[in-house]
Amino acid sequence: MLLAALPALAGFAALLASARSAFAADTATNIAQVSIRDYKFTPALLTVKVGTTVRWINHERRTTHSVLFTGPGGFESERFFPDESWQRRFDQPGRYPYSCGPHPEMSGLVVVTP
Repeated sequence: MLLAALPALAGFAALLASARSAFAADTATNIAQVSIRDYKFTPALLTVKVGTTVRWINHERRTTHSVLFTGPGGFESERFFPDESWQRRFDQPGRYPYSCGPHPEMSGLVVVTP
């Protein structure tokens, strides 16, 4: 009787291993969000670990925004409209100051730790 159950147990073990792999893949994707509302980045200071993707989401009603990195090697995202988003993955530790291209009074900082 025990020998008859072995194929079923092997199948269950394979299913469990597959589920663990899928779970590990989901938890391995690190995404942090920054909201844009009332001409502010919230949170304005965000600390994340290396490998994290930060997504900026425009929650304004009528205004476009961009994310302009002002440090060395800086660049500006495309402008995104209300309910649109833009994202960037951070693969190096450091401090990444940014502002909004069309609204320089808006500013934020991403701190990336090892």
